[in-house]
Order: sequence, then structure tokens, then C-alpha cells
Amino acid sequence: MHRGRGDSVAPLVRRAGFTLIELLVVISIIATLMALILPAIQQAREAARRTQCLSNLRNVTIAVLANAAKSRDKIPAYGRYIPIPPPGIANPTPHQVECSPLGGVNWVVTCLPELDRQDVYDRWDFQASPFSTANNSVGRTGIEVLTCPDDESAWQKDGGLSYVINSGYASMANLMAYTGRINSSQNPFESQMHHYVNIPADWDGDGASPGGPAPGADPDDEVINKDTGVSWIQVREDNFSHSLNSIFDGASNTLLIAENINAGFAGVWSNPNPQNCTFVYPIDASQANGANFPDPPVPYGFDGTPNAMRYGGEGTPCPSSNHPGVCCFSLCDGSAKTISDTVDRRVYLQLLTSGGSRRRFTQFVPQDPLSGNDF
Repeated sequence: MHRGRGDSVAPLVRRAGFTLIELLVVISIIATLMALILPAIQQAREAARRTQCLSNLRNVTIAVLANAAKSRDKIPAYGRYIPIPPPGIANPTPHQVECSPLGGVNWVVTCLPELDRQDVYDRWDFQASPFSTANNSVGRTGIEVLTCPDDESAWQKDGGLSYVINSGYASMANLMAYTGRINSSQNPFESQMHHYVNIPADWDGDGASPGGPAPGADPDDEVINKDTGVSWIQVREDNFSHSLNSIFDGASNTLLIAENINAGFAGVWSNPNPQNCTFVYPIDASQANGANFPDPPVPYGFDGTPNAMRYGGEGTPCPSSNHPGVCCFSLCDGSAKTISDTVDRRVYLQLLTSGGSRRRFTQFVPQDPLSGNDF
């Protein structure tokens, strides 16, 4: 059919697209929504990881307490050692006696059956060094409950370890000397071991202090040192750790296990080096006295409060985590909780010490008893 001259044809109408300004508005709205949503998603993921960390920590704590229950309430020693006199020396001094890790284990190995890993425990060779090829292989077994999902150096890693046991005040000089001997393939001297009889703090002001060539020369100071932690060394069959019923400040006010993203620096959870498996509070023992016991001076460059040494590097034996603003701890009553990294230093030390509020002598200033609202 032909259109006549008078027929009109409807013009083609093009659909208009978005202008540049409209596109920019849409993009800015999407970006704003993402900026609002992503932090919420990240917070939800962090909350889930923190919950998983607390769950793992609680399970580890239950295992430690179960092991203590079958050992007359004695808390597992952080490490076991055997003294060896040097060849040809009949009456060696403690400076000469070496402590062999032969047959030695740390608290994690001790608690493997309670962690439901009897299969791993049975593969451990208790007649060999923890550093032997066979035991190192066992110590690299991945055990998820020993790690925090926010600890990238340990989570889903063979031999990963995120949790460490409370071993009180420490002489960093001893810890560094111990590590130096181990790194040079030598057994540490007995006087270099992290033990309350070796922490040279003169709390009672009598001019004598523990350690040196005559252990036991100042038993009063040794007892005070012991009351700063809960897990200590075991020599042969003698476990010097506290019993649960000897925690003077109360199980609900005393830390047992802490999170430390710098733990397990040896690549295994089985190494008895205190820098590998404990958390301590570094003190400048030469400046310690009865008056400053509630807040003793620390060595230059050290701070033992939660997260203060987070970037100290692997082997730094202080509590640390990647959870924003907090660190996870468990107490000797079996509970697990987060503690802010802005916690008052004195309150933290009240929690660390197992008998810090015990009255001693006239010149000694004990810690104040904790209130339920302090932390």
C-alpha cells in the first residue's frame, strides 16, 4: 500500500542513556553502601573468629585442669628437665650443671591425652630429646584446638601453637641465656632455667636474692617469686608448679592460659623453651624490692601487659592477639574471657600472680585483692 503525500510518518525516538552525572551518583551510592556494609561484615567475621578462639582456649584449659586433677591438683609444669653434671666434676655448682631436655616435654605434650589426642601422645619418644627428628615430626602434627583462627602464623599450620601457660615474673637475662645455649646446641645451665629459684629479685631487702651459685640461699624471696605464676619447671620427678588448692588469690582471679600470636616460634607445639610455650611478665630483677612488688620495673624495651609486645617477633613470651583491642585469657577456675589491652597494669598483675595479695613482712607491699568489677 502506498502512502499518500499527506500521510505522516512518526519520527524515531531514541531512548536517552544515563548522563555522566547520574552514573557518578549511582557509583557513589554503591560505594557508600559498601562502606557501610563491609565493616559490619568484617566485624561479624571477627566476632566469629574470637568466639572460636575462646572455645579453643576453653577446651585447652579444661584439658590442663583435667590433667591437674589426675596429678593431685598439680598444674602441669611448663617443661621437664634432667640435670647432668659435667664429665670429671664431682661436686658441680649450679652454674656448671647442665639441664638436659633429654626425655623432656612441655605442658602441651603432658596434656595430649586430655586434649583427646592419645594417638599423638603414644607416638612421643620420652627417652629422646624433644628436638630429635622423630619428636620434632610428632610436634609438627596439626592440632586445631591449639590455635586461634586469627593467628596467621599458627592457624591450620603444622605444629601451630597460639596458647601459652602462666609462668609468672621472669628474668629476661635468664631467658635469653637459655635460648642462646639451645641455639648453640648445648644444654642450658641449671642457673639459666626459668625457675623461681633463679629470679634474682631481693623482695625482702636482706641483700641476698635467689639464683647464683647457691640456690636455696634466700627461700623467702623464692616463695614470693613462686607466687607470681602457676606453672613452673619440673626437674626429674619434682614438679614445682602450684597446686590448684594453693592459689592464694583464688582460682577465679588467677590467669592460667593466654593467647600469644608469637608462641610456637620453634615450629612445634612441643618445645619446652619458656619463650615457646609460656607467658611471663618481664621484670628488672636488679630494681625489684618489696615496695614495688605490685608494679615492678621492667627491663628497657619490654612490657608484659596484653598486646604491648604484639610486634616483638616470634618467641616474645607475652600475651598478644590479632583481635582488635583485646586478648583472650582463661582463668584457673576454667572460665575464658577477653581482657582489654588497655587494662590497668596493676589489675593485670593482680590477675597474673597466684599469691600477690599475700601479706609478707613489714617492708613488703602486697597487691590489693581484686574486686569483681576490676576487669
